[in-house]
Amino acid sequence: MTKKQKILLSIFLALFVVPELLWSPVGNFVYQWFQDSNHVIPYRDNFLMQSNNINWFSTIVFIQLLGIFLTFVYLIIINKNIKNRWGFWSSLLFTFLLSVIVFLSFGLSISLRNIGF
Repeated sequence: MTKKQKILLSIFLALFVVPELLWSPVGNFVYQWFQDSNHVIPYRDNFLMQSNNINWFSTIVFIQLLGIFLTFVYLIIINKNIKNRWGFWSSLLFTFLLSVIVFLSFGLSISLRNIGF
């Protein structure tokens, strides 16, 4: 990659990663799921965690799951061009684990919607 491409990649990653870390609905959902009490203060407050917005939450999580799945497929397609095999397998494993977490969160949001949350 050229220097210009690396700079643009880091800018676009920062534009995606920072809001995702700060206001991620999946992170809030998993955090609240593992708490012991019924009155959990959210890790980062956002409108998607309210019970009347569960349809929006499911839609956003589905879009995230689709993006992660397409990233996984893209990594498999371009594996012939990657010279660093350790980096390829670690990014593939990270993408797979992230997709499992998002998929479980999506499944729980669908099941919670069906039981009246």
